Amino acid sequence: MAISKAYASSGKIFEQVSVRNSPGLAEQLKAIEPGEIVVVQGTYDHVEKLLDTIHVPYALIEREEMKTHNGGRVMFVNCASYDNGTGVPKKSLEQFVQDGGRLVTTDWAVSVITHAFPGRLEKKGKTTDDVVEIQCPTDIARRLIGLNYAQCHPKWWLEGSSDVYDIKNGVVPIITSDEMKEKYGSPHIAVGFAEGKGEVVHFISHLELQRTHLRTKADKEGLDAFLEKMKTSKTADMEDASVAELEAAYSTLNTLAYLCARTPLLNTGGMKSMTTAKSVGSAKSMRLA
Repeated sequence: MAISKAYASSGKIFEQVSVRNSPGLAEQLKAIEPGEIVVVQGTYDHVEKLLDTIHVPYALIEREEMKTHNGGRVMFVNCASYDNGTGVPKKSLEQFVQDGGRLVTTDWAVSVITHAFPGRLEKKGKTTDDVVEIQCPTDIARRLIGLNYAQCHPKWWLEGSSDVYDIKNGVVPIITSDEMKEKYGSPHIAVGFAEGKGEVVHFISHLELQRTHLRTKADKEGLDAFLEKMKTSKTADMEDASVAELEAAYSTLNTLAYLCARTPLLNTGGMKSMTTAKSVGSAKSMRLA
């Protein structure tokens, strides 16, 4: 599967780029200790596979363990059905975030947020299996994606039956999509909110990508073209993949890295300025999927 090759190669590229461009992030990742990162097993998304790729240790727990587990510092809740609230330990999750934890959910796990933090997100429909162009109008989005060169074509893969949602009290958009709004009535790809000392971040669809679209000539180019864009050296263990696949894989790994870092993303006291900054130059020319 080509996307698997893209993840393997992008993991090696990420190591080079993070050391060169984000040494603070690289140092934080190396300093992560067992127990800091917790992943709740899901039905479809598998964030743990991506954490393996960037060598971040984690504890993998069953959804039933959320109520009794200490939650670590960051808790990823993979996509799974929580529609009736079963398995959502409201008080435990509230306390985890209030005390400074970062809760990250994907796709159907939006129901974890609607049950644990009512009045924040509201489900309003479903997607089809689709790929949509995205906009990255925030400082946080540009940091998460980590692709700082022009002539990219931002896209995000939507799993069939992904939960479309609206944002409510205190929730800020991080990554949006005009195309998604036109097709499904809501532009929100990634959103977040601060709660107590902690923060909550949600992504529509999966962080573990399964496919992308080759819409442009540049998308169809290979590993050498991507390495040139990233100003990175080729190593013997890198496998070829399309630029679109490599961009998708690299940006997802970079996103996971920042979500694991100890530096707050939202709860900084300057959240408004961080999430409303306008794109300049090539800032919109980035891809997450």
